[in-house]
Amino acid sequence: MKKAVLASAVFAAMVSGSAMAAEVYSKDGTTLKIGGRAEFRGDFQGQASGKELEGTMDNKSRVRLNVGGETQISDNLTGFGFYEAEQTVGNSAGNDGNKEFKQRYMYAGIGTQFGDFSFGKQDTANVQVSKMTDIGTHTNTNKDFIAAGDEQVNNAIVYTGNFMDALTVQADVVASDAKDNNSYGISGIYELPIGLGIGLGYSAGDLGENAGKSNQFIGGLSYAMGPFYIAGSYTQGDLDDKATGTDGKEFTGTEIAGHYKFDGGFRIIAAYAKSEEKAENGDKTNTNDFIELTGRYDFNKSIRAYATYKFNNLKADSSTLAEDADNSLRLGLRYNF
Repeated sequence: MKKAVLASAVFAAMVSGSAMAAEVYSKDGTTLKIGGRAEFRGDFQGQASGKELEGTMDNKSRVRLNVGGETQISDNLTGFGFYEAEQTVGNSAGNDGNKEFKQRYMYAGIGTQFGDFSFGKQDTANVQVSKMTDIGTHTNTNKDFIAAGDEQVNNAIVYTGNFMDALTVQADVVASDAKDNNSYGISGIYELPIGLGIGLGYSAGDLGENAGKSNQFIGGLSYAMGPFYIAGSYTQGDLDDKATGTDGKEFTGTEIAGHYKFDGGFRIIAAYAKSEEKAENGDKTNTNDFIELTGRYDFNKSIRAYATYKFNNLKADSSTLAEDADNSLRLGLRYNF
């Protein structure tokens, strides 16, 4: 059950791109690792959101720092903790730097022979399914609809269990400090020996005192064979089951992504995502509609370069944009440590 004991900590570390995390302490069954990334991301031609870029480049660079630890309590009991923060760049016009770090993850947990139990700011259960298609620069759009199915959620209690080395189950409860605002979720991914992965998840939650409820169903399929990988995810649910008039009520989201790894460190990535929200009066709003094409080159396990072109299909009459969305070219250089 060693793999299951570390499932939560390892998953969060991989999410953060810190597979190169360095072990800085190891003694008497206790280990400590430090990792993170430094990443330049520049958007040209248009902003990634589809808004017009008035200047030459929209700088979306960032640095992430994380620390994770594990301690062996007994043969069948392990303790672990994980923290990660992110800092982005400031306003280039004033040459200002962003001095603040934003907390992304902060949780502690106990690993048992039956699975992991973690407490704190972490991903909800549905996220493991949405991440089946999160292999591109702009992917993982199907987690964005409701808080009960999102990543980096405060006050979350999460169970993670691995069974038969093929089935990963997660369940969560988010205990809010506000009245009537708790939520929960459950999901599972089963990986067949032929390279096929099947994921299902459901989450729901209250939206506050005398307010409505939100819920989300999500499903995913993936297939991996050698250097080839392809996956799709679909989600639907209610933003607010008591919404009226022009308020958002229902949503749907589709995401498909695949990549092919060539010899020598180069890979190509293609993705498509479309999501829609529908109001009680029938009005529809497209919140995402794009095609992504990415070329990525890994110099080694620590550093990579990539170029992504995002074809934005959002129209002014179906989004919050004042005009049709602009396409965007993103150039990036990322160092993992």
